[in-house]
Amino acid sequence: PSLSGGALRYVAVGYALSGFAALGYEVVWARILFIHTLHAVYSFSLMLAVFLAGLPAGGAAGTWWLRRHRATVGHFGVLQLAIGTLAIVMLLVFARLPSLNIDELLGGYSVGYELTIAAVTMFPPTFLMGLLFPVVGSLYTRERTSDVGLRIGTVNALNTLGAIVGSLAAGFMLIPLLGLRDTTLLLAGVNLALGIGAMWLAARHRPILRWATWPLLGVPLWAASVMSPGLYLGAYTDAAQYLVFYEEGVEATVAVIEVPDRNLKVSFVNGRDEVPTDEVSMRAFRLLGHLPGLLRPEASNALVLSFGNGIVTGTLDTHGIPVIDAVDLSREMIEAARIYEQENYNVLQSPRLRLHVEDARNFLLQSDEQYEIISADATHPGNASSWALFTREFYELVRQRLAPEGVFMQWVPRHALADADYRAIVGTAMREFPHLTLWATGGPHTFIVATPEQFTAASLEAVLARGAKNERVRTDLGPPSIIARYVAMFEPHLGRYLGSPRVVTDNNAYFMPPRVTR
Repeated sequence: PSLSGGALRYVAVGYALSGFAALGYEVVWARILFIHTLHAVYSFSLMLAVFLAGLPAGGAAGTWWLRRHRATVGHFGVLQLAIGTLAIVMLLVFARLPSLNIDELLGGYSVGYELTIAAVTMFPPTFLMGLLFPVVGSLYTRERTSDVGLRIGTVNALNTLGAIVGSLAAGFMLIPLLGLRDTTLLLAGVNLALGIGAMWLAARHRPILRWATWPLLGVPLWAASVMSPGLYLGAYTDAAQYLVFYEEGVEATVAVIEVPDRNLKVSFVNGRDEVPTDEVSMRAFRLLGHLPGLLRPEASNALVLSFGNGIVTGTLDTHGIPVIDAVDLSREMIEAARIYEQENYNVLQSPRLRLHVEDARNFLLQSDEQYEIISADATHPGNASSWALFTREFYELVRQRLAPEGVFMQWVPRHALADADYRAIVGTAMREFPHLTLWATGGPHTFIVATPEQFTAASLEAVLARGAKNERVRTDLGPPSIIARYVAMFEPHLGRYLGSPRVVTDNNAYFMPPRVTR
């Protein structure tokens, strides 16, 4: 039978709301899956590929089915109910991912592992979303001959508009307000409500069927009451008993665990461990804060890129620099810094500190200020959120914002980074800062230090003399003899070590892990 005008309008509006929910799911699922990945540049690409593959696969299956059957509003309703229900089921799958041991089956974290977990969690619901398109197209163009293209374009435009609003709302409003789990339940409620409405229209002559679907609207509320709290810790789910901070924001999911009997705190940013307070890591944080202050004892201002939990900034603040600008992309990391008051010397209360929630490179682009000290402590260059702080374009920006007598220091890790890529990063920095020395505090922690003039043995003696007079430096780093050991290579030796490495640019910043030989 022909559809009434009201039923057609419902299908069109319902398809728009389906687009809202679909892109909302994509944002939420990508955020949850990112916690289980390596945060590599390809991680989001794999998730997006699976999401987009599900849509045409479902569309093709729906087209094949419609060649043999006639679409009804009831089919539209059943699909909406199935999508909403499956989205809730997927929350349980996400929570169980660490215990499924997929990484062990596939030989560890790899492209195959990330593709598999994306396929397991995202492909089934996106397949159902793809089925919607041929069903809606069939319903909306039934018995039409002259304006089929216009009507298909109309429903697609409405769906696309809904998708745009859904992606913005999920990322910037719903996740910070409700969290990942409850945002998913809200979106599932949209699908279930659409399904119930469609079944109400389809079952005009079946009152029992009309009322039988209404209890499904309570499924998200029931799920919220029986599900465990939405804490997404990735591989560190077993550490939930030590959780002292957990926030889901626009940029990141940040958690902090504290193990009192080990005197250990660790932050997890989207599942990746950051800011551990073990002895080796703390030595690295302290050097990043103290060394620039010792090199430029009369500095009038400083800039810290990647505030994190404030340990580097707090260490630098002990040198009495009048103004310290600190930048971090995640507001939640700044809030978590309160847990690290002992380690960061309560820097959040410092009158000299100016905090900026901003991308580091955007901050450099927008600022005209010249800094006498710039200290950079980004996460691993293989991380999709940090690679841009290890390229020629970044070092050019730093050089432009560095005062003529300024000092620049940056952490460059040795772990999970091929030797050729490590040399490329350091060599790229040396092209912009000819007077470069390499420091190392043990473990994977190395640092490049750029000075206005060549750093020599005499320069080191001056730094050590200042450090010997500073009680805080002696407490944090040890006596001058210990600090002297942190110099890994002076400028001439560093140049010979680097050779002629490739130049890392924004267009080729792809870093490989080292090859493991057995």
